[in-house]
Amino acid sequence: MKTFLIATDFSANARFTAAYGYSLAQQIKARVVLCHAMNVPAEIPQSGAIAWPMDVYDDLTQDSNDELAKLKSRLISEGDIKAYQPEVSCVHEAGFVADVLNAEAAKFRADMIIIGMHGNDAFGTWMIGNHSRKLIEAAITPLLLVPAGTMPKPIKRIAFGSDFKQPDKDIKTISELVDIAQALDAELILTHIEQPNADAQYTAIVKQLLMELIGKSSHGKVSYKVVKSDHVEHGLNWLVQHAHIDILAVVHRDHNFFDQLVNGSHTQKAAKVVTAPLLVFKN
Repeated sequence: MKTFLIATDFSANARFTAAYGYSLAQQIKARVVLCHAMNVPAEIPQSGAIAWPMDVYDDLTQDSNDELAKLKSRLISEGDIKAYQPEVSCVHEAGFVADVLNAEAAKFRADMIIIGMHGNDAFGTWMIGNHSRKLIEAAITPLLLVPAGTMPKPIKRIAFGSDFKQPDKDIKTISELVDIAQALDAELILTHIEQPNADAQYTAIVKQLLMELIGKSSHGKVSYKVVKSDHVEHGLNWLVQHAHIDILAVVHRDHNFFDQLVNGSHTQKAAKVVTAPLLVFKN
């Protein structure tokens, strides 16, 4: 991990998110890019080029510059002065949130996009409607979703939750998580969320595969856990609450384990699960 792109809309919750992201950058020794999207209304998905009057655009640009500078100053002054001091850049562009974040992430070669979640639902004001789906579907880097009011703290435990129905793809994500956990000197818990009536032979195969991975890992703090649950969100909720997880990681693939968290009636239930920051990989 070398560069974190932290999205902000200058709200109170976004300041919490920025502080959390800055603290994480200090722990992992990463560069920080603060990014503000001068937002296009979501109700106009085919609006094309933005044609604000020049004086309005200039005012928005100046306001964005001022707020980004204030946020940068606050992060530096309130961060741990004894820890690594990240380089902080500030950028802003007009456009749809997902498009701006992806474009800036590509420009700065960001390793992670960090964005806040609203306190009242799973994906919040930054993540309403098309924003949530587009970011989850199209983000070019891992996406860290930070619940409202999350305070900076040392990352001690990361959990990866999966049903391991596509273990070859999960292995790629596990490799990336091992690198993150190693940089943080954090424990990584590989968690198999399975149905209570799951096939015992399949469970044994998954366990054998993961134990082999753990044995080959260069990081000495990787473990394996099985959580039995009829519902994905209940299993993840149990894991976060009982294993004291600081970051929960999942893989998003079409029509899979992660889909259960963001589709249909599971969406509101997922909001109760995400009491820890949720790190979403896509592969």
